[in-house]
Parts: sequence; structure tokens; C-alpha cells
Amino acid sequence: MGETLYFPTSRTLLGLNRLAYHELNRRRPDCDIIHVYNTQQLPSAVRYASRHDKTVVATMNNLAPVCTNPSNYVEGKCAGCGAIDSFVCSLHRPGPLRMRAFMPMHWLQFIVLHRLSSRADGYIVLSEATKKCYLDAGYDADRLRLIPNMYDPMVLTEPLRPNRINRNKMILYVGRLEAEKGLQVLIKAFSLLPLGSMLYIVGTGDYAPQLTKLTKELDLEGRVIFTGFMEKGEIGRYYDMADVFVHPALWPEPFPRTILEALSHRVPMVVSDSGSASSILGPAGLSFRNGDPEDLAIKLQRLLDDDRLREQMIMAGEKVLSRYHPDTILSQVLQLYEELLS
Repeated sequence: MGETLYFPTSRTLLGLNRLAYHELNRRRPDCDIIHVYNTQQLPSAVRYASRHDKTVVATMNNLAPVCTNPSNYVEGKCAGCGAIDSFVCSLHRPGPLRMRAFMPMHWLQFIVLHRLSSRADGYIVLSEATKKCYLDAGYDADRLRLIPNMYDPMVLTEPLRPNRINRNKMILYVGRLEAEKGLQVLIKAFSLLPLGSMLYIVGTGDYAPQLTKLTKELDLEGRVIFTGFMEKGEIGRYYDMADVFVHPALWPEPFPRTILEALSHRVPMVVSDSGSASSILGPAGLSFRNGDPEDLAIKLQRLLDDDRLREQMIMAGEKVLSRYHPDTILSQVLQLYEELLS
């Protein structure tokens, strides 16, 4: 119902915000509300809105405005993190050497920009866990509204999976390849499973070289498949073929959209007990101890071996999914818009 515009991107916080502010200033959008989904560009929206009498809403789908190293974030323990704490933590962020060398500059940009991030008119937090993180960081409770993600009814499927007899079982991950996503834990867990299964990792990211190296070190080449980037339609085929979906995040991820995608494709799943995933799923998923490859391997093997449990989880998933229909979620978003504009 609207128009989608594309413009160049940047790998730095200041660069992203300079580009976003430039585009807003150049286009002068005829709108009442600027809704930000990439929190890294929230400062530019706040600055533009303050000068042009606009309202800013942000969906807080990550911890970028309050944390320099999400993979090390511990719920409760990171409350009141100061500037020096965030600097030290940023230096320990996993990733390639060139990224770690850039961390002091990233931290400085973070310090400059994060105060603007706390000046939006309203925030949508996707889970109670995320709300707690932002409250701990000093955000105004009255401006935080809990509205979860929604699923796309167009991708609901009744997959016809191949006969599981005499074929490798398929474990699937979909998402960015970053340290905080916990893929290093998943690959180590997969190395503990007996032969007869394959792990498909769909996505791209800065942590890909380290994951590829780990796969070689564990002698898993040929059993762990990195597909790279895929379009939405292609990803759907992988969901339909999967026996188990895994979400191994190390950080308290607000509300993984891939969980709703897996539920839509009727795939049972194993998720980390960090963040909101396990509480969202309830009986529709198994959870493992955050960062523990042995526990993850046990849960994966249990789910791969127990067809009855898999079916029970699929049925429970249908009930979970019904709570996140677009009609329900969008009405809450519109209500927030109306309240802010009034």
C-alpha cells in the first residue's frame, strides 16, 4: 500500500545515521509517524523528527541501542552498565580481527548516538525479556509497549516431507551468521550426534569464516552445509524438508521471527533458554541450557528419535501460532499510533 525506496548503506553507526538523515531531509516525507525497524538508525529519525514535528516509534528487535556486545549480555547482571563497562565488553566481542580492531571506534559512535535512541516518542518491545533489558538501561517504562511479532498467513503449509526411513535427518538453522546467534554451539552439538543427520545453515554474516573453520576442525565437512543467502521462497523449501529447526541464540533475543516461520511450516524445534524463545513456544519446543553443546545434542537426538513427541509439538505449535495472527498484532500497533498522535 506504500512505496519502498532503497539507498546505499554503511558499515558504521555514524555512516548509517548520516545516510538515513540525508534521505529523510531530502525526501521530506509527508507523514505523521516515522516507524524505525533498524534500531541502529533510530538516532537519525529522532533528530529529524525533532526538527520537523514528527512522531517517532521504534520496534526494538535487538539490543543495539543499549549494548556493544550482545553475545555477552546477561539478563539482570548488565543493568546499569556504564561507559567504561561497555567499552571493555566491546573489546571482547567475538568475530574477525578486523572487526575487533574497529571496536574502539564503534564504541565511541555508540556513546555519541545512544542517548538520541532513548528520545523516541514510543517503543515497541517484542517480549517481556526485552522490556526488562531496556528498563535496566534506563528507558522510560511509560513509553515501552509490549507488542509481539506476527506471522505471515501466506506461508502456512502442510509439508509433505520425504519418508524418513533410509534418509538423513535434516536439522535447520535460518538467520544471520553472527557470534551472538550461537551457531558455534550448534555446530559443536551436531558433532556429538551419530551419523545419519545433516545440518543446513541458511544465511550470511560476519561470523561465517569462524564457523567454516570450526566445521573443518570438527571434521564435519559434507555434513554441515552453508547455503549462503536465500530468497524467502527458497527458504520455505528448506523449512518444509526439515525434521528439526534450531534457534541457539546466546543473547536474550527479543522475538525471533524465524520461530514463527518454523511454526508456520510445522517444524518442531529446539531453542536456547536465553531470551523469549522458550517462553513463547512452551510445549511447542524443547529448550536447552544457553551455550551448552552437550545439552543441545541431547535435546536434538531426543527430538529426532521420537516421532510421537514431534507430532505433539507440531499440534501445540498450531495453538501458539494462532496468538500471533496479523489481525491481532496490527490492531495493537494502530492503537499505539493513535495514542501517540492524540
